Amino acid sequence: MKIKNNKTYIIAEIGINHEGSFSCAKKLIKKAAESGADAVKFQIFKPETLASKMSKKTNDQKKRIKKKEDLFQMWKRMEFTLSQWKKLKTLSRKLKIDFISSIFDEESLKLSKKINLTAYKVASSDLTDVKLLKDLSLQKKNIIISTGMGSLNDIKKALKILRKRKVYLLHCVSLYPCPTNLINLKRMEALSSRFNKQVGFSDHSIGVSASLASISMGAKIIEKHFTLNKKMKGADHSLSADPNDLKIISEFANKFGVLKGNGKIEPDKSEKKMRKFFRKSIYAKLKISKGERFTEKNIVCRRPQNSIKSENYFKIIKKRSNKDILIDQPIYQNDIK
Repeated sequence: MKIKNNKTYIIAEIGINHEGSFSCAKKLIKKAAESGADAVKFQIFKPETLASKMSKKTNDQKKRIKKKEDLFQMWKRMEFTLSQWKKLKTLSRKLKIDFISSIFDEESLKLSKKINLTAYKVASSDLTDVKLLKDLSLQKKNIIISTGMGSLNDIKKALKILRKRKVYLLHCVSLYPCPTNLINLKRMEALSSRFNKQVGFSDHSIGVSASLASISMGAKIIEKHFTLNKKMKGADHSLSADPNDLKIISEFANKFGVLKGNGKIEPDKSEKKMRKFFRKSIYAKLKISKGERFTEKNIVCRRPQNSIKSENYFKIIKKRSNKDILIDQPIYQNDIK
């Protein structure tokens, strides 16, 4: 996982948007790579860790998840075998895109080690799972933590456990979708300042505006849910980016690093060459006779800059002309006594 100084790292969060279809998961990886993402991210879990057969859906989940399917059944349907995970990882490597996954329990961590992930992701729900964090602290890979629902103290405790690992913090709001007025991108700045970590944004809002804004605010990582079709029935499709959205985010991330430039005040050499076209010189506004004084009435500043520069206007006032100068003619240094 290589995060460049001048480019935001884009993660296409496939999550469970494959809906349990292995062929769909492969297609999502291919589309993510085509759209310019740096990484794909999945979720490796034991269904029993995320829901029991008695777990109830939230109001939002009731709208998006099949009515006849409870949460446990949904998570069960999303499972892949080790062989399938390895094939997905191989496909990602072939397409030169990193392969990351959220880890939720001891069993999925064991499974992930056999897959050889690029990095581990800790979901907002597990920010306070000290057992999981302790297990991850022993792994020699980068760790990305979403901080949704997290208090200052929650984040501080998690980072203390993971103090020996390279950790990236993602600002996140655990609402699905997140309303615009609660996105709170300035929280990224607060996290960066408080914990001295590289910070990014896990975007649960609808559309691409929040992701683009976070890039302009310096997000080092963007994680955006990714789907083939936002109208599909499922937990996360409506708040996801489709291939076109992801391409917009990825292209903006590529361009923004260039747009920021180096911050130098001095213009580039190529821009300095334009001075002769757009800066002004001093010209004769009226016919000026030899020996006549230059005054504000008989000289004027005009484009282009091919004689005495306009910045010297007051320096030649009251000096005398060395020759006859016709109207609209540029005034050169050797025209002045």
